[in-house]
Amino acid sequence: MASNNYSYSKIDTYVQCPFKYKLKYVDGNYCYHDTVNTEVGTLIHSCEESIAKAIQSNTKIDYVDLKNKIIFKLFELKHKYPKDFCELDKSKRTFIDKLYYYLETGIYRLELFMQLHPTYKIVGVEQPFELTYKSGEVFKGFIDRVFYDSLTNKYIIQDIKTYAVEVEKEKLATPLQFVIYMLAVEKLYNCAEAQISCQYYLPFCDCTQDAGTNGFINRGILKIDNIFQKIKTADFTPNPNPLCNWCEYCKTNPDAQGKEKYLCPYFSHWDRNTRNKADINNVENSWQGLEKHQLVLENYLNKINKTEVMN
Repeated sequence: MASNNYSYSKIDTYVQCPFKYKLKYVDGNYCYHDTVNTEVGTLIHSCEESIAKAIQSNTKIDYVDLKNKIIFKLFELKHKYPKDFCELDKSKRTFIDKLYYYLETGIYRLELFMQLHPTYKIVGVEQPFELTYKSGEVFKGFIDRVFYDSLTNKYIIQDIKTYAVEVEKEKLATPLQFVIYMLAVEKLYNCAEAQISCQYYLPFCDCTQDAGTNGFINRGILKIDNIFQKIKTADFTPNPNPLCNWCEYCKTNPDAQGKEKYLCPYFSHWDRNTRNKADINNVENSWQGLEKHQLVLENYLNKINKTEVMN
């Protein structure tokens, strides 16, 4: 039975693909494997957390130790992901390029940011929160950073992203992650919505981006309400798209492991290596509703077994 506890990542899973949400959070097929993206993200978040805590406690930032940890991890990841680690991304850089850039420049961004904003104080680092939503669901999570500006009496939420390029404008309008964070900050710091602003902190892009346009909280709440309503009515219609090639429940994902990679028979045939756009709408099976899912899955598995026997 699905839990009534939610995080942003749980909500985002439903937005990406309702059927993936079902497999993971309703059926309980929990599986996880590291990728170069997740490991680099964890590395940078850990480094930024250490820097923020040092600034918050007014202690010296040990950049030498932090840099040594990054360099050690860099060589480990280069060996672990030889192809992905050296592949060019949207910014025409590799992970090696981005990590060396961070070592030279990005690692000092937060300290410089605080110098440029002398009225800012860090009041939360990996700030935990628990928030009961209006329909009874409970949001739990951690906020990367929260600042308080004594000049304006306002709070600034920062979420760290290791994106290669800046966030697209359309994604800045109503980011659900910040909707949840703002509701949490209102409760944590006993402040009003008008006293809170949100930013993406992008150390690989050397910038911060303001997130959330006018009225985005109300728009976001309507979206969240709609998601919860669909979950309650068991609307788990698959959303086949290029992300299937990275999904742990799809056999087209070269990194997928175990029996879990055969749990979704509705994936897109788009391949990250060929990147043929014509394959996006070419799906393994069409969705026929929950009532026919078991039959579709059995036929799909039988097809796989026959193929394996023939090979």
